[in-house]
Amino acid sequence: MTAWPKDNQTARNAFYGDPGKGQIAAQMVPVVPPFAMYYESKRVKAIQFHRKAAPALLAALNEIWDYCQHDQAKVDAAGVSKYAGAYNHRLVRGSKTKWSNHAYAAAIDLNAGENALGVAKGTMPQFVVDAFCRQGAMWGGWYSSRPDWMHFEFVDNGGRQPKSPRPVFGKVARLFDEPAAAPQDELEDRPEPVPVLDAAPVAGDVDGDPELFSVKKRLRAMNYNPGVQSGVWGGMTAGAIAGFINDRSGLNMLAPTSLETFNDIRDELKAELSKAEGETPPFVRPVTPARANAEPGTVAAVAPEVVPAKRGFVAAAWGSVLAFLSAVWSTVSGYVGQAWDWFTGNKDSLPTDPSYVSTAWGYVQQVPGPVWGFVAAAGLGFIAWNAFNSVRISTESVKTGARQ
Repeated sequence: MTAWPKDNQTARNAFYGDPGKGQIAAQMVPVVPPFAMYYESKRVKAIQFHRKAAPALLAALNEIWDYCQHDQAKVDAAGVSKYAGAYNHRLVRGSKTKWSNHAYAAAIDLNAGENALGVAKGTMPQFVVDAFCRQGAMWGGWYSSRPDWMHFEFVDNGGRQPKSPRPVFGKVARLFDEPAAAPQDELEDRPEPVPVLDAAPVAGDVDGDPELFSVKKRLRAMNYNPGVQSGVWGGMTAGAIAGFINDRSGLNMLAPTSLETFNDIRDELKAELSKAEGETPPFVRPVTPARANAEPGTVAAVAPEVVPAKRGFVAAAWGSVLAFLSAVWSTVSGYVGQAWDWFTGNKDSLPTDPSYVSTAWGYVQQVPGPVWGFVAAAGLGFIAWNAFNSVRISTESVKTGARQ
């Protein structure tokens, strides 16, 4: 049995590859389930999964099929035929840096309707949990907080063991075999292991068409701007898809103008997206030389906030300097006035020993200068760093094409 990585980003990146660097798409292979599975009433022809975890996924599905005595009705009754997604290039909900295990193509969700994240108790059968556990996978129902009953992921499960023996029934299909349970007309011969059906987004994440949602998310990762991240069609979505089609040389495909025409070319478009993601380096939207070289006029036209940011920095810096000098003078002038009043009232009794004046001036020199200098340097440095960073980020987004 494969030794799966610990469930942390460093270990997953080392084992599966880094989703943020486009290292997953080229490693995905299609796994044909031994029984019929459906996503929103659509037959799943193949599950897109990481090549390192694909054999274990198929072994778990084969065990489930054996347990159900190769009876599709029993699989349906257990809810296992209700596929809810596998590969999904997304971050963990609420995080801006941590990739979901779905982004590694190393996790699968089943029967989301009855086993949604956070419900008090799911309905996942024990024999299904045991099938995945026997392959060393982690089950979301074991999470100590917010159980995710539908979720199985191929990371270290802490040494958990199945509660039942492995069922035995006939021949077990090998990876990529065409199993008897899948009708011939549901399968397609392909020269390369390209997934027939992309894993749809995890249930509950989609507003509108889930296939469009997935395509828009993949286009956004390539620096196209398809508008609001949802499954709803709009003008910006049409523009982003048309731009991608135009930018892919030799691609003979008509740009869709509606959700209906999008569905007509959907499979061909998704195949081209997979091809683009698998290139080295991964394909991103090309930019003009003027934009790539960050010419000031181009940057200002695309990211107009850069101009007031620079002006704001100058104004803030001068304002800070003037405020600093005013505060220093206000503080020092009070002491000077008090010292003068005291001197004029006590000048006849002041000692004339030069060492007295030298000692007093030494105390003065020890405190005010370094303190005020440090405060001024820190304040101005913080303002300068913020302004510089803002301009840098905006300019970089223009250069790469991430900012449209």
